Amino acid sequence: MNVAIVGAGYTGTRLARVCLREGTDVIAMTRAPQRQAELTTLGARCVSLDLDSDRAAAALAATGIEGRNVFYMVPPADGGSRDSRIGSFLAALSNLSSAPACLVYLSTTAVYGDCGGERVDETSPARPASDRGRRRLDAEHQVLDWGAAEGVAVRVLRVPGIYGPGRLPLARLAAGASVARDEPSPRPGNRIHVDDLVGVCLAASAYQGAHRVFNVGDGNHASMGEYFRRVAAIAGLPAPEELDMETLLDRSSPMMRSFLQESRRLDTGLMLSELGYRPRYEDLDQGIEASLREDTDSG
Repeated sequence: MNVAIVGAGYTGTRLARVCLREGTDVIAMTRAPQRQAELTTLGARCVSLDLDSDRAAAALAATGIEGRNVFYMVPPADGGSRDSRIGSFLAALSNLSSAPACLVYLSTTAVYGDCGGERVDETSPARPASDRGRRRLDAEHQVLDWGAAEGVAVRVLRVPGIYGPGRLPLARLAAGASVARDEPSPRPGNRIHVDDLVGVCLAASAYQGAHRVFNVGDGNHASMGEYFRRVAAIAGLPAPEELDMETLLDRSSPMMRSFLQESRRLDTGLMLSELGYRPRYEDLDQGIEASLREDTDSG
């Protein structure tokens, strides 16, 4: 099935590479010139799409998105608790001559809010504590309602922190990054290697079952501090400074504070049983090592 990637950034480019390697026709939509050049070189057909523009609907109609598996990766605009971008996109889709084959929406685990490190599955209450999380939950509701009204299969992936080649905290570690002490107990974290996220996206687009929302992750719940320490050790960098949480929060940006103040342990059972996807990098060290090797090879 041919695909369209809306918001083809870091993850979308990796997805495009896999699809093109398999002979799939790919439309990649991004406003970033550097990404457009990279995707064109890979063999994708690039479209510059600005969902904040009044001309977005006309531009989308000219792309040939009808009948494709669509992967939507555009973040909401800053401000407020609603996602106007996904609203504009869905309205434009409804005016096309035919609908997409399916729509895979990449959301975030921030929709759960702070769960005090407890395990959460797809039936757990979504209680986002930040506007960032509330915008994502609003987008989930919009895409699910749209899919039900239009008869299009919608799959929502609740995605944790993404790491991979070019996305390890090497610069932060080299600059003397600080992390929270894992005392009296570590705050569990959740993450996924970008290539496993690509694999989950493809599994979701092929899924024919009844479930519509999926937690995704590698099943490794190392804290942020442990993750930074493991990256440092494998990369041969100094271990990060460890601070008490209160001091670290005082030194952090508002965005980082929202990450630090939320903790949960994702249950990815549906990803394993329903989507049938088992992460390649369940072992965090292996994922870090593979990412470093690719960084070295591409450098």
